[in-house]
Amino acid sequence: MAERPAKVSFGFIDYTPTQKGMFGDNVVAEMTEHTTVFPNPDVPLPTLTDINNALKQKTQQALSGDKVKIQERDATEKEWDSYFRKEGEYVQRIANGSKLIIAQSGYHSTDTESHPVAIPAQPQINAWANKGKGSGIHVEMKPLADCRGFQFIVSSQNILSYMNIKGDSIKFNGPLDVFIDVKLTTKRKVDFQDLNSGQTYFITALGFNASGVGEMANVIEVVAP
Repeated sequence: MAERPAKVSFGFIDYTPTQKGMFGDNVVAEMTEHTTVFPNPDVPLPTLTDINNALKQKTQQALSGDKVKIQERDATEKEWDSYFRKEGEYVQRIANGSKLIIAQSGYHSTDTESHPVAIPAQPQINAWANKGKGSGIHVEMKPLADCRGFQFIVSSQNILSYMNIKGDSIKFNGPLDVFIDVKLTTKRKVDFQDLNSGQTYFITALGFNASGVGEMANVIEVVAP
């Protein structure tokens, strides 16, 4: 029996805004790396990058619970959906049934998600002062199975007491100013820079995939150099 031609999965439309930001990072990175495969995307990569960065920013701001910020995030998410759906349709035309070409775009093929993966386990991280990059802190996460992306958080207080994770959503109940920086990435290593020298910071992280949000990692206290 011949294998059915692969198609782009549009299941990412049902991701949470945070997951969409990470998915978008991966699509932009992969399509940038494979420009010879995708020479003339329907949505130019700078435009795709801009809307993805806007969604990540609005999503972080909406953590405050402010109604206006939430509305701004929702409006940006609708625009994100439109751009990434259009780009997915372009990838599908270029791929012409090839699972490999779809994978090179950062999108997923329809048959790759037939068996949902488990929500990522609790990650383990290490963090230390990084004098080589000013008043910075370097964070590394140990390999974590079934992850599509990671969120690293540095704060001025231990934010675990403010976080409520249920299924595929994260709710924050606390002052927004405790967040110093949040990085959404597909990489397991990040650097937080331009921190206040001598101040103690609290570092944590979590993993995501299409099935939901994993448990927060252990919190590490690090004094910026």
